[in-house]
Amino acid sequence: MSKDLKKIFFSPEIASSLGLEEAIILSLIESFKLNEESLFKKLNFLSQEKIKNALSKLLVLELIEKLNSEFVLKNSIRANLKKENNDNDLKLKVHNDVLTQAKSLGMTEEFIQFHSSLFKASNKNLESDFKTNFQLLKYLIRAWRQEEKKEKTEAEKVLIEKDWTPSEDVISILESADMESDFIKKCIPEFIVYWTEKQFKSNEWNSIFINHVRRQWARYKNIIEDNVSPKKMTHDWMPNQNCLDVIKLARIDEKFAKDQIPEFKIYWLDSNQVMTSWNSKFIQHVKYRWFKNNSKSSGIISRLTDKEWAVEY
Repeated sequence: MSKDLKKIFFSPEIASSLGLEEAIILSLIESFKLNEESLFKKLNFLSQEKIKNALSKLLVLELIEKLNSEFVLKNSIRANLKKENNDNDLKLKVHNDVLTQAKSLGMTEEFIQFHSSLFKASNKNLESDFKTNFQLLKYLIRAWRQEEKKEKTEAEKVLIEKDWTPSEDVISILESADMESDFIKKCIPEFIVYWTEKQFKSNEWNSIFINHVRRQWARYKNIIEDNVSPKKMTHDWMPNQNCLDVIKLARIDEKFAKDQIPEFKIYWLDSNQVMTSWNSKFIQHVKYRWFKNNSKSSGIISRLTDKEWAVEY
């Protein structure tokens, strides 16, 4: 502690626990034998009432004692303060050791400071000893490894390529679920178009495709009419809403689909054939016409707003 009365030093830790005035006065009493009048002169930026209140508080807490007219630090407190200074030196040394070791592993200064703050905030009762700093180093290493893993995963993510195709294993998995091979292949173009426009990066394109096709197939298979018995086409037949939903899901313009209804009905009325599901037959007809007329066009697709099959990615 400096012996220069023109300068004031105090402990931030004491100020935090006791108060600013108490910390300043305790610091002055540690270095100088001061009476009340001397304190008033030295601390003329504080009111006498605040100084008296702070002195009373320190006396009640038995941090200081009054000998004759002067205030002095109690012997036990002086010893504790000396120990505190030594502990602070040790803390600085050990902290520097942690800092050095952490940096040697490639950690940045910003990363170390941020995660050290998190560690201290969640471990307020730990002492500043070797064990605590060892735990801090372990904490930093674990956080750094997680950060490296996250960065590696992000680096592996890529945009979908225009000529992307699902792996043979994916095709095998889908076909083993009794999905038609032709249906799976027709899902690929719309899948690529959607994710190309989204500019979304992933390292799990096969998994995303599997989920997409499963949903498409479930919608397709659920187009079941109330009466499943075979029947002929009728003049008043119209595709139901589920049928139109599946067509939308295939990224086909609804107006285009509805424009196909007259031709579809005329053809099958003339054929006089029977079908168990005219909705399913209509879906096949519309898809055939759509891909035939729009195989190189994505303009309409880009204007569609259906995103249901992209949910959860």
